[in-house]
Amino acid sequence: MKNSALIALALSGAAILGYVAYRAIPPEQVAAPVAADTATDELEPTTSALGVLPEFSLATLSGEQRSILDWPDRALIINFWATWCAPCLREIPLLKEFQTTHEDDGVQVVGIAVDRLEPVKAFAADMGFNYPQLIGEADAMEAAASFGIDFFALPFTVFTDPDRNVLGVHTGEIHPEDLENLAAVLADLRAGAIELDEARARVAGRI
Repeated sequence: MKNSALIALALSGAAILGYVAYRAIPPEQVAAPVAADTATDELEPTTSALGVLPEFSLATLSGEQRSILDWPDRALIINFWATWCAPCLREIPLLKEFQTTHEDDGVQVVGIAVDRLEPVKAFAADMGFNYPQLIGEADAMEAAASFGIDFFALPFTVFTDPDRNVLGVHTGEIHPEDLENLAAVLADLRAGAIELDEARARVAGRI
């Protein structure tokens, strides 16, 4: 309950600023980050929540329940976002490009919208996602809390390897260099050139 309360507090405080920013400015024209607790790309990926990918299920755009474990043997990029979160919106084209480029490498991006269904459906129709979307409000917050973090702000991204090991979590906006680093780490893991501990250290930027 502690994690859920912290998450709810962060999101309720951010929703007002983020919703105003999203409604006032088209996504392609958003220039300044607006997100929970003023999270920015300056925040380093943390390693406080590393472990194995927990199981949880959320609704799809069509209303069906889908488990986060429905993509076995694939490295996951799990991106928590919302329609009112400006840096979240800026990440989406980058994640779409990464999905296209690395799909044959066994990588799967999964979006989790911490939002209401209707605005997400409207946004998705315009955006043309090429990766699956799961949706929820309190249940999506609980999904984020299941990674063991004490505080959560949007955007929030989790990286795993194909064996469901969490390689790292990143609070703040994702940039090309973050994904380039992840792609290199995953390639070295596939080749057997590094072990899990080194992969986690590299994703966290420690080496």
